Amino acid sequence: MNARIRILLLALVVAGAACSLAEEEPAGPGPATAPSEAAPSSSIRPKDRLVDPRRNGLELGFGEFAITLEAQEIRPGPVTFVIRNGGRLVHGFEIEIAERGDNSGPGSSHDDGLKLEGPAFGPGETVRLATDLPPGVYEVECFVAEHDDMGMRATLFVRRGAPLVRVESPAARPDRVEIGDFAFAPRTIEVPLGSEVTWENTDPTPHTVTGRDGGFDSGTLDPGSRFAATFDRAGTFAYFCQIHPTMRGSVRVVATG
Repeated sequence: MNARIRILLLALVVAGAACSLAEEEPAGPGPATAPSEAAPSSSIRPKDRLVDPRRNGLELGFGEFAITLEAQEIRPGPVTFVIRNGGRLVHGFEIEIAERGDNSGPGSSHDDGLKLEGPAFGPGETVRLATDLPPGVYEVECFVAEHDDMGMRATLFVRRGAPLVRVESPAARPDRVEIGDFAFAPRTIEVPLGSEVTWENTDPTPHTVTGRDGGFDSGTLDPGSRFAATFDRAGTFAYFCQIHPTMRGSVRVVATG
């Protein structure tokens, strides 16, 4: 190999190395690289988490005259129903399969006539019933005479791949209270002096937000309605729902500085 060819090959090697370095270390800021498929979705904030609604029991709220479900869809398999009576009357829990789904996989041991019934329970009481549900469509009702005809019925879908529930960090909404499943959530909220607290009724039935000391009262809050109250005194302010008195909550107001 003559000297001219060796010089040409050396020049090509040097040029290739320079290009490689330029690709690895760009001269200035460039566009952000696309996240890999394994990267978490940006739609879920760091403090949010996805939780199977069956975990720690599937919450159901019973009251006059509606039934609320923590989730409309769950995955097949073991589940414990946690049924709370937020009303004034005695109620009773009943679940019955209405339409059979694909019975392969977990939770396929029941026959097509699956029906589960709990004991009657009074205002403020909670019952827990464990079972194993195969895929299908289920009707949830209150078995007390005529309560189902008055609106105390709901539909639960059990299917593989049912969505998990995003649980919002309590810190993300420090001055908001959700009325759902015949309960105030969070039941106790702490805010600085002078804060405005907002309640939103997400239940399918009316509620009230009524202060024990008479300091505030929302009147009847229809489904989807909101109520706000400003707290300019420090202390703890208890409240309840006049329609469903077992629903209770409190606002703790603290002076800052």
